Amino acid sequence: MTDRYRNDNQAPRLLIDPAAIAARLETLSTSPLCDGCAAGVVPVTADTAALLIEAIRLAETLAAARLESANRLAAIRAALHAAREGEAEPLAYLRDELPAETDGGWCS
Repeated sequence: MTDRYRNDNQAPRLLIDPAAIAARLETLSTSPLCDGCAAGVVPVTADTAALLIEAIRLAETLAAARLESANRLAAIRAALHAAREGEAEPLAYLRDELPAETDGGWCS
């Protein structure tokens, strides 16, 4: 059984508050600006929004990759334990976690 508390503490977390940043951008977008200010502020807010979206996407991708890695590590450990116990198909644990090969590879 995994130690969920310990695993959650080790997961990287986003060090920014996306909701707060989005709210500030929304406030800025509805604020009246002089033409000189708008010429400088509008591109910066657009870039900031794009950076925020990318930061969120990367954080979600990292979380998914970490989960996939943890699941595969658990499958490896289960397969090794099953092999030690003499189970007939210890690699079945790995086959459940790995994507199937379409060219008749080792998972077929």
